Parts: sequence; C-alpha cells; structure tokens
Amino acid sequence: MVIAATPLRVLAQEFPRAGKPVRILVGFAPGGPTDIQARALANEMAKVLEVPVIVENKPGASGGIGAVEVARSEPDGHTLMYISDGVVTQNPHTLKSTPYNALKDFTPVARLTTGGVVLVSAPSLPVKTLKEFIAYGKSHPGQLAYASFGAGTVSHIYGEVLRMNTGIDMVHVPYKGSSDALKDLLAGRVHVMFDAPSTAVQYAKDGRLRILGTAGAVRRGLIPDVPTLLEQGLPGFETRGWNGLLGPAKMSAGVLQKLYEAVDTAAHTQAFRNLLAQMAFDPVDNELPLVFAERVRSDYEMWGSYVRKTKISLD
Repeated sequence: MVIAATPLRVLAQEFPRAGKPVRILVGFAPGGPTDIQARALANEMAKVLEVPVIVENKPGASGGIGAVEVARSEPDGHTLMYISDGVVTQNPHTLKSTPYNALKDFTPVARLTTGGVVLVSAPSLPVKTLKEFIAYGKSHPGQLAYASFGAGTVSHIYGEVLRMNTGIDMVHVPYKGSSDALKDLLAGRVHVMFDAPSTAVQYAKDGRLRILGTAGAVRRGLIPDVPTLLEQGLPGFETRGWNGLLGPAKMSAGVLQKLYEAVDTAAHTQAFRNLLAQMAFDPVDNELPLVFAERVRSDYEMWGSYVRKTKISLD
C-alpha cells in the first residue's frame, strides 16, 4: 500500500488477537527521547487494547534496522515502530542504500509529538543574538566550527543550511551523540550547534549556553521569549521534528482504525501528556492517519530538497 492511507472505515477484523503482544520497535538505543516516549505510549496502549504492548530496541543504521523489520512484518497491527521523523524523511536522502522505501513500505498510524531543535552558541563566542553571530562569523571566515550529533542527522543538515543561508565559512565537526557534542560546545572547542530545547534551556539558565533562535514556524512554549530563526529573517528552518507510530504497508482499514483509536486514547492520558511536558515536546492532537501520511510525504520532499542543496551523502 502506498503511504497515502486507506480511508478509515470499520471492517470486521480480529485485532488485537487475544494474548498476542503488540511489538513497538524503536530503532535507537534505550534511554533516548524516542525510546522514552515509546515506552510511555506502550504502557497506556496496553490498558486500552488489553494485551501486552512491548517496546523492543533495534539500534543501528540510523533507525534503519528496526524500519526494515517492520516493513517485512505482517500488517496485522501487532508489529509497529515508533520513530523520529528522520528515519523516513531524511535517511532516504542521505543514505542512498536505505533498504526500505519510505513512501511505500509503511502505513502511518499517528503522529504523536513535535519537538524540533534550537540554535545554541558557546558562551566563549562574543555574541548574544543571531544577528551578532552572523556578523561575527562573516568577519572570522574559517574560524568557526559547528557540532552535530551525527553525520546526516537534523543537526548536520540544519548546520549546512545555516552555513549556506548565512554565507558563514564554518567547519562541520560530527559526534556520536548529542552529549559528546554538548561537552565540547560547553568547553568552547566548537562554537554552535542545533540541539534539543530541553537540554539547551538547562544550560542557558546559568549562562553556559546562549539560545540564538528556534527552528519551526512558531515559537516554542518552553521558551516563548526566544524568536524563531524565521522571525529573525533566516529562511530554511520552517519545520519542526516529530515522533510518530508506523506499521507495515497493506494494513487493513479495520486494523488501522482500531490502532488509531487506541493510540489516540493513550496519547490523551495525563501520564503521557506530563511526560511530554517534562521532555519539552508538544502533543499532536486529532491528526488522522491520512493527514499524517501527507505530512510524511511533504517532509520527505522538503528534506530531500535540503539534502540535494547541501550535497550531504553518507555513502
């Protein structure tokens, strides 16, 4: 089934099967934001579906190992994956050998949260605003370095967009994760990076980092006084990242309907909402699978455009 989902209508369908667990695969190691959200969602879904809902971590290939397993699974609703958007919107463009088709191999079920990144600078850099940073960068060509939490990640892609759209000559320094990149940013060994707002806010409170702007079309509720990059006249950062639940292609309308209803109920529980607030993620409400499918397609095309412009390739 192509990623545009079948219109929802209730069909006679035995889902969930009594006693058969629902598996939610996460393509990253335990403890990260995607994993934490998946486990909280699974806990609430189990109460609704009245069967075990188990989260299994399948790290590797930027989320690709878990994605391939789901793509090859039976579309009975019992094997799903909880992903960050890059698995289906960015990886297919940066990893030319991705062993799955993002637009044909999955059925979008629900987009649950939006996050997004913020641009932060080291306190050693003598700037307090985006305008000052751009001016400083242009007057110090080749002297600045931006960190990313991995080649091909949103922090890398946005770093290249920043370099291109400001005209600043910067060097990319990739790390194996956000925590390693953050350590060097705090130490002043690199100068700027795109990072999660929850982390950035903690360090900005005591002056160890400065937040120069946020990605997305609107300001973040966590930091309402920080303008978006778009507001400050810098294009190319209009979208925010998201997390969502997908299943294999060819999932029937009946299974999709029941899954969506269970997920929607679970996502509206106070426990899940409280977790998102603690993690500085915003909930996505009442977005039907068909709308989510269109979101996947539009974001896939947008990130493809960015990757082609920046010429990022990990192969």
